[in-house]
Amino acid sequence: MAFNYSGDPGDSVRDLVRFLIHDTVSADALFQDEEIDYLITIHEDGYTSAIAAVQILISRTADDASETRKVGELSFTTGAGSAMSSYLALIKVLKQAKWDLDPAAPIVNSNAIIKTTQKINENAGSDFVLGQMDNKT
Repeated sequence: MAFNYSGDPGDSVRDLVRFLIHDTVSADALFQDEEIDYLITIHEDGYTSAIAAVQILISRTADDASETRKVGELSFTTGAGSAMSSYLALIKVLKQAKWDLDPAAPIVNSNAIIKTTQKINENAGSDFVLGQMDNKT
């Protein structure tokens, strides 16, 4: 398994995913290249792949709920709470960033805008008529 990061998120989708999820140091790798490539194959864009990667990190963090270490007479227990909070905050930021880059667009039903003379009877009343919302009856 490999870890590659060029430092230029505009260069490749894999680098973009690594940049978005803060996985840029090989010594502390969160994902291998093959794992990120798999997410990119499934989700087809960097932001959605990064969101999926953070969801995986959240599930990993939930599995590692706490860890206890003993040093001499002292015992330290660390929880996954801070990491979980960071990942949950990151996933919100990524979802908002994806929305900002690619907002939802309205879809027009082409059958609803045909001329009255061409319209199918089942779609009666599909034409817009100037003044139809004026409530003058």
